[in-house]
Amino acid sequence: MQAAGFMAYCPYELGDRVEVALIDGMAITGYPRKAGTALMTITDILAVHSVKRGTVTFLYELDGKKQMQLTPWQELTGGTRV
Repeated sequence: MQAAGFMAYCPYELGDRVEVALIDGMAITGYPRKAGTALMTITDILAVHSVKRGTVTFLYELDGKKQMQLTPWQELTGGTRV
């Protein structure tokens, strides 16, 4: 078995309130305001470490509901603004 470790910085803490748009079951941050928003509280944070890719992805539970990845709008649109 291969041992692996990681160091990563999570931009949020438990209890932080974030404004998100819920689109097709995904929570999206940094989106255009006209998309419609909801203010939600982060109730759990999970770190997913990929040994193969050498990346760490954070997943957030919002308002005690299902886990969601907060994805900046720029990543979804390739940096374009709508």
